Amino acid sequence: MPTPTRGWGWAAHLREGGTTPWTSWSEPATPFTTDHLPGAEMLELLRRLNETGPSEPGRVDALLRTSPPGRGRRDLPLLGDTSTRTYGPLPVDPAALSPRELLRAASVRLAEDLLDTVETAPVPRPRRWRRRRPKVEPEQQRFPYRLVGSPWLTLPIREELERQGRLPGGKGYTVYVLGGPLDEVAAGAWKFRTFTSRVNPWNIWIRDSQWRGWFGPRADLPRTARWWADRVGKRRVEIVTDPALLPGLLGVDSVPGPWPISAEGHEVARVIGQVLSVRTDLETQRKLLVDQLRHRLEKLEPLVPDAREVGVPTESFDWVETQARAQRDALVEAGYALHGDPDQLLPSGKATQGPDERRALALALSLLAGRS
Repeated sequence: MPTPTRGWGWAAHLREGGTTPWTSWSEPATPFTTDHLPGAEMLELLRRLNETGPSEPGRVDALLRTSPPGRGRRDLPLLGDTSTRTYGPLPVDPAALSPRELLRAASVRLAEDLLDTVETAPVPRPRRWRRRRPKVEPEQQRFPYRLVGSPWLTLPIREELERQGRLPGGKGYTVYVLGGPLDEVAAGAWKFRTFTSRVNPWNIWIRDSQWRGWFGPRADLPRTARWWADRVGKRRVEIVTDPALLPGLLGVDSVPGPWPISAEGHEVARVIGQVLSVRTDLETQRKLLVDQLRHRLEKLEPLVPDAREVGVPTESFDWVETQARAQRDALVEAGYALHGDPDQLLPSGKATQGPDERRALALALSLLAGRS
């Protein structure tokens, strides 16, 4: 018969909804499963999840079966529950684990939850008839367009226009390059990647950008404008520095703003995306994050206070301002048509911080509890 241990006693207590910290627990118990004892990070994650309210038994057991993040990584042993080993990770006090470590642990279970929703799509049958040409709306003929620039600004607008039947292109279309304050555009480039590809944490990403001397193509409006001017001619490329002017240019009543997700929501998406990137293909990863996780985060945001915006840290602000002035001058000197004040491309300084790890963990716990 298996030997009762204090670690299994704590695990059983947490499995039943308990919230007692590890250092205050002393009662042993026999294993309740044939698997090994869950790691300290998963047990502490469950303890904190229990503090937020009861969870379904099935979700609790799924969390306890979850492996830690990282390929081949071993579970963290509980301090004082096992004899000191000469290999593997050292025992830890679960309460001493950082929010970042617990968020990474939660990301594995949350990624698995998303993957569980993927259905095997049936192979489409070949069509035996000619595809009809799409109907061209009158507004599309009057206001042919392509909207490019900062993807964090343009993606919601393009989605809404296409939903209304306003597809990009058309005879003699105008290319509108949408931008804004460079610190916000740079933050938008990072935010876009948290939902669409792998990306480093914000503080590392902004540090590396400054080291390279460039934010990359998604935050380089002169480069985007030149690319399109080389293909359609400079006269058909126009710069928009004020999104409020877009409805008049596109012939619509209004356009949506960026997705209402905080810095912490983006950090949650980022760490889940890291797990998905090694579990599935890029197209499925993007679909899961954009079509499912994004909507869940939008519902949760009002329930978790103290949200932050993603912003350039103070020590990098002068460098960003220099980059912004160079972009503004390049666009003005190139002679593109401008909609809005070109000085609107200068940094706004609205935010100077990255995600708060404690709030990001709180969002992840709410997702684990299925509250969205």
